[in-house]
Amino acid sequence: MSRRYTIEEADALVPEVAERMARLVELQQVAAARLGRARRRARANGHGAGLDPGVAGEIKQALEWFEERAIEVRGTTPPLVDFPAYYDGRDVLLCWTEGEERIGWYHSPEEGFAGRRPVGELGE
Repeated sequence: MSRRYTIEEADALVPEVAERMARLVELQQVAAARLGRARRRARANGHGAGLDPGVAGEIKQALEWFEERAIEVRGTTPPLVDFPAYYDGRDVLLCWTEGEERIGWYHSPEEGFAGRRPVGELGE
């Protein structure tokens, strides 16, 4: 893990992360709808169907924003991201999911979402 966040740094990014994740979910829905229509047309005319290049490019750009900041997108249904951090002499992931206004949870890299614990348990 190259970039590590404090709880405060991750909290400061939560509003933008929430906005960008909402846009990513929207783009995925658009892509799925367009791909479905393209597949139906392809069956009718005997051609293959692929992902709309414009939407694919927007999805790629959306994901690059997270990658540039070492924020790990774990899923979009529901939106879920992890911020790498270092507390109590160990690597942890500060966890955010849709509906949360701030970072309230963390887990070890091995445990994942099911192992979430309150950030109040972390020492500086």
